[in-house]
Amino acid sequence: MIIQNLLSIIFPRTCSVCGTTFYFDSTTQNICNTCLDNMEKLEGLMCHKCSLPLQDGGATCRDCKNNKEIYFDVIKSPYVYSGTVKNLIKKLKYLKRTFLAKDLAIQMATFIIKEQIYKEIDFIVPVPINWMKKIQRGYNQADLLAKEISKIINKPIYSNALIRTKYTKPQFKLNKEKRQEHLKDAFVINKKYIDAIKFKNILLIDDVTTTCSTVNICSKILKENMSKKVIAVTFARAIG
Repeated sequence: MIIQNLLSIIFPRTCSVCGTTFYFDSTTQNICNTCLDNMEKLEGLMCHKCSLPLQDGGATCRDCKNNKEIYFDVIKSPYVYSGTVKNLIKKLKYLKRTFLAKDLAIQMATFIIKEQIYKEIDFIVPVPINWMKKIQRGYNQADLLAKEISKIINKPIYSNALIRTKYTKPQFKLNKEKRQEHLKDAFVINKKYIDAIKFKNILLIDDVTTTCSTVNICSKILKENMSKKVIAVTFARAIG
């Protein structure tokens, strides 16, 4: 505690959520423990495919049960896309708070280990963004998350295995059908990785899942190129 107090005086840290100064902690360097504990976890009865909460019981949601064109094996997320979680993702994604990638990735990696997902996968692939958007933003937040997760779970990362060929506008205002149309032909496999992904189990990483359209199309491309399994993990899942 004495050392922590001294470090806090020399290297004061301000929580990116609540703004309070807190003790130096190498595992939660930018978010205090109180705010971490208050983030809404995705828990309870949920679809075993896409993790959408199920109000009326059952094993799968209506979309996963009726949709014959689902290519991912499962999507999982530790948190609900609301409140503090939503604000953190927006800060990482749009406000250039790239230092938050490590904090979010620690929570994702802890979840991946807890769910024993790391035992099933061979390597990690981040969901790509278009090169023009990457120039505008300066980075791909999914790639930042994937690199930090790779360090923790000790799995290799293929950052450029998927390529986003189309520049698409923000999709948060689009419904599922519009998103699917918007993303049609938006991704291709990088030819350099065609042999590497064959018969492999892939961990697909993104920041947030809303309608699952992006993850599904990425999974389709990977499966069409003979990937064996695609498990997607995002920091948060939209449920409304």
